Amino acid sequence: MEKEPPQEIYGPQDILVVDDELSVRELVAESLEIIGHRVETAVDGLEAVEKLEQTSFDIVVTDMDMPRMDGIALIRHIREHHPRVDVIAITGHAVRYKYVDVINAGAADFITKPFSLDKLDAKLRRLIRERWLRNELEHLATRDPLTGLFNRRHFRKVLTQEAVRSLRYGHPLSLLFIDVDFFKAYNDQEGHQAGDALLVELAEILRSSIREHVDSAFRFGGDEFTVLLPHLELEQATKVAQRIQTKYAQLNAAPTSLSIGAAAFRSLNGHVEQSIEDLIARADKAQYQAKKDMGGNQLCLDDTDDLVCLAPDSK
Repeated sequence: MEKEPPQEIYGPQDILVVDDELSVRELVAESLEIIGHRVETAVDGLEAVEKLEQTSFDIVVTDMDMPRMDGIALIRHIREHHPRVDVIAITGHAVRYKYVDVINAGAADFITKPFSLDKLDAKLRRLIRERWLRNELEHLATRDPLTGLFNRRHFRKVLTQEAVRSLRYGHPLSLLFIDVDFFKAYNDQEGHQAGDALLVELAEILRSSIREHVDSAFRFGGDEFTVLLPHLELEQATKVAQRIQTKYAQLNAAPTSLSIGAAAFRSLNGHVEQSIEDLIARADKAQYQAKKDMGGNQLCLDDTDDLVCLAPDSK
């Protein structure tokens, strides 16, 4: 059975109404405000493009026949530059603009003049519901169900995006590999429910130790986690790792501790995939050194091919 969205998702949306006819523009905007949405207007596609750069919108309702930039061109621009913004196209020329052409350009729906407020509201509600369902599917595909962190598959996608940016713009990128020491012993001692609860607490520590909307934390598998730190040199990433270890120690979850390996991204002749594999291998090797060779509860850094290990209380 398909999951039904909560009623609160149908709450106020930020909508941009685009039409070169003042009377139509004002009528549609007023109608949407009556329903309860937050509305701004634009006189044509070019003004809409400017407003989309300045303000965040959920939905664009646009006419098709407009000077300077028509509806088709605006829809294509939105699909390319603002893919999370949905578009409803409005036209009085049903013959000139076929439904399939408007949808292929990137619109989510199509409505023909004249139309009632009820019809527009119904299309908006359907659009909002479909967006919610898409987000739910995306969440299931990219999130670990236990901790809520991104999963291993999404790790590779985000790492590739950040590696490309690092190569293009030359900014630093650091990676942490994190493993819970003696996790099996903790499970045997406290039970699997307690083990799951510990992983959830570690996930929360990772979230609280990194920058929101900049860094990313992932459950790599089992009791292994990774953290991506764009724009941070290895020295700065070390401070993040130490902060994570300090917070984890405060849980007093004996006999567990954290072994962390850290490495900085480096370009191998500009080859993205090779550079990514190199970064993963070095961070993983540093984490293995911390866990196996140093006995756990260590932070090991891959610093220009030399491994440097620090105890949790080291500065």
